[in-house]
Amino acid sequence: MRLIFVIFFLFVISFSSNKLSDRIYLELSKNNFYEAERLIYDVLNGNPNDVDALFAKSIIILKYAERYGDIRLKREKYAQALEILNLLKNKLSGFYYYHFVRAKIFENLGKIEESIKEYDTSIYHNPKFIDSYISKSLLFWKMGRIEEGYRVVYPIREKYRVKMLIAWYDYQLSKYDSSIKGFTEILDNPLHFRELKENREVLNELYFQIVWVGYRSGSKDTYWIKQNMKYNTNDYYCSVVSIIYELTFGNNEDKVVKECLYNIQKYPDKPYAFFIVYQILKKHDKEKKKNYLLFLKKAVELDLYNIDFRNVLVREND
Repeated sequence: MRLIFVIFFLFVISFSSNKLSDRIYLELSKNNFYEAERLIYDVLNGNPNDVDALFAKSIIILKYAERYGDIRLKREKYAQALEILNLLKNKLSGFYYYHFVRAKIFENLGKIEESIKEYDTSIYHNPKFIDSYISKSLLFWKMGRIEEGYRVVYPIREKYRVKMLIAWYDYQLSKYDSSIKGFTEILDNPLHFRELKENREVLNELYFQIVWVGYRSGSKDTYWIKQNMKYNTNDYYCSVVSIIYELTFGNNEDKVVKECLYNIQKYPDKPYAFFIVYQILKKHDKEKKKNYLLFLKKAVELDLYNIDFRNVLVREND
């Protein structure tokens, strides 16, 4: 899983009174990258040195780079975004989101120490910006420095997004009961739930993760599956929940594989259907060809933070 916590929450900010720049950030906040990019070029045509437009351009390059499958092309784009940010250093140094974006780029370039330093700088300039804590914690987690990952978010552990992260960490460590309890306690908290209703993407993620952790624990309880069917508005998550329901309570694995392959065709950058196909193909690999490993490796590749998937792959290679 590429955890939804790492999605950028770009605030509508502007260092000038340029209304066009304000519109750029508005489009970015809605993930309308095409429209934001069009507006950026409109601004830069009039003023090639506009700080807002250049900063927004670096963010768009970063977001596009994350979608590329080619590693070389990814690195080229990250370097291009970093070059723009370096030009803006004198103007934006000390602005927490500037340092956050630099941290993400350094992380993607494998420059870990530089990334950690930038996350720390972002936190220093805005201790209330949760994304910096979460992204830094996930970076430690990805490197296997689990205790440090926990320690980073401990000071803000009462925030619902951090509680979600900790519940997800528990799942990775096979603490399934603790994980589900952590997720459901967020839903049971009226204050958290009120905040979540204003962030539908995160609420969808929360509903789905309860089902996924239950599936990995071998649970046969349908309650959260039904809750997802009622309340989850994300098509991808609903598709995977339907697959899990069929796999758990049906007896037609051929149908499940077909549904998974359709899911993979529609959502090639999402890991869960790959992992489920791996499980089914492994069970029926009578000739020991191990073709199922291709699906497992793809799931790991698509979700670098998921130690559960990674540990399964390690066991397969032992």
